[in-house]
Amino acid sequence: MARNLYNLGLETDIADTKIKLLLGYLDQNNYWWVQPDTGATINGGPGKYSQAPTDTYIADLQLTTLLFNKHLLTYGVSFKTAWTDVTEQPLSNWQDRNTPSRGVTYEAKGRDKNFGVFFQDEIQLHEKLTAFVGVRGDWWETYDGYIAQSGVDGYPKSYDSRSKSAFSPKGALVYKPSEITTLRASVGRAFRAPGLYDLYRTTTYQGGVTYAGNPDLKPETITSWDIGIEQKLWEGATVKVSYFENYLQDIIYSANTTATLIDKVNAGKAENKGVELEAEQRFDKWLRLFANLTLTDSKITENDARPASIGKHLTYVPDVMVNLGGDYEKGPFIASLVGRYRSKQYTTDDNTDITSGVYGVYDAYFTADANVSYKATPWAKVSFSVNNIMDKEYYAYSLAPGRFWFADFTLTF
Repeated sequence: MARNLYNLGLETDIADTKIKLLLGYLDQNNYWWVQPDTGATINGGPGKYSQAPTDTYIADLQLTTLLFNKHLLTYGVSFKTAWTDVTEQPLSNWQDRNTPSRGVTYEAKGRDKNFGVFFQDEIQLHEKLTAFVGVRGDWWETYDGYIAQSGVDGYPKSYDSRSKSAFSPKGALVYKPSEITTLRASVGRAFRAPGLYDLYRTTTYQGGVTYAGNPDLKPETITSWDIGIEQKLWEGATVKVSYFENYLQDIIYSANTTATLIDKVNAGKAENKGVELEAEQRFDKWLRLFANLTLTDSKITENDARPASIGKHLTYVPDVMVNLGGDYEKGPFIASLVGRYRSKQYTTDDNTDITSGVYGVYDAYFTADANVSYKATPWAKVSFSVNNIMDKEYYAYSLAPGRFWFADFTLTF
């Protein structure tokens, strides 16, 4: 189940313009998994062998130019394209992927393209007041959609290409009445297109619950605003408080159509409102302690397709998120310890999944991760990480991984 990510970055200056270029390729051509099916036991039995080769290519170009010593212009383009081809094959023994009981019974594939252009002007209105005015244009297309299901009427199906464009303005103000106080406010719009799995992928898990893709999904849009304050206290100490509101339209979410069918649909409207609190304490340059808390009240406000979901919490959005930990850096050594808490998340749009500790739910959990790295040279670094140090057992749909570790070696050119 290899996932290989390749990135190539370039930063340079040409005259008064800083240029950043990022090229990326995510190779998942050897991505596969096996899952038990109805009637299986821990020792074997029927199952499914799924393959999902996927390629993703990205390119981002960003330029920054200072104009008249008052306008800092940031502008550029972004591009992303991907394809996937998912197949399923029944197995006589789910513990051995080389035991097919028949040929491929399901296939879903498709492609998409995302192109964006952006521009921002950072304007120094006053020595204490800075304005940010920006705009982004997005164009999205999905094409070559195809789904085949053995033994199901109406299949195979091919889907016409679809495209959508969006214009997203944004504005912000930053005011510093003193050296220790910063006030911020912003408002803007954003655009998010459905992924290929959202559009075309349908799968049935052990227990008979089917998660269905929807080739007719539309992109979702969001209008948001926030206001906040950053206050420095004693030496090295900073606190931040902010309030935010997000208003979503055509939100992409999972709807419980029946007890055994969960569809990807566009809800009419939804909203998130919440508060973020953050505290940080630095000791010289080598130690930083931090903690942050996010409280979110999310709900669906309009949904003609599923009236029972109106007023319910959005699926997969925790009410409470907490992060706390510390970073240590001394010479070539860097170490970090981070703890994370997430409250329970609903997976059903009517919020009836209140059980915990079983397959298919998203439990509340607290875990901690640690990392130690050594920078041997300016261009070479080796690191060692341990995730879920306390070996906590919880479900994030399936049973989450217990304690595990990994090492990596990084070269920077």
